[in-house]
Amino acid sequence: MKQKFVEYNGRRVIEGWPEKIEAAQAERTYSIGGKLFARVPYGKEGEDWGADSHPCGDCAVLKGQLHVPNCDIEACAACGGQALSCDCDYDEQEDDEDAT
Repeated sequence: MKQKFVEYNGRRVIEGWPEKIEAAQAERTYSIGGKLFARVPYGKEGEDWGADSHPCGDCAVLKGQLHVPNCDIEACAACGGQALSCDCDYDEQEDDEDAT
């Protein structure tokens, strides 16, 4: 099956990806080790990923937007390392729709 692409934030992304970016903006915090931490928006990481000149090279968010979870560029709010591979104890996130 051939994947469809759309233009979003100036990048060619897989159809359905814009909805993932929009959903990521509602996830303002991560629970790490039982404490809530504000997520690090694109452009606020310790390393310069070029947010002033282009969207995130992994998840296509714009400067100031929150990365799509599991983005390679997202910084851990607790340790500042790469959120995807740091050793911090991320708590499982409950889906608000399922928590009734």
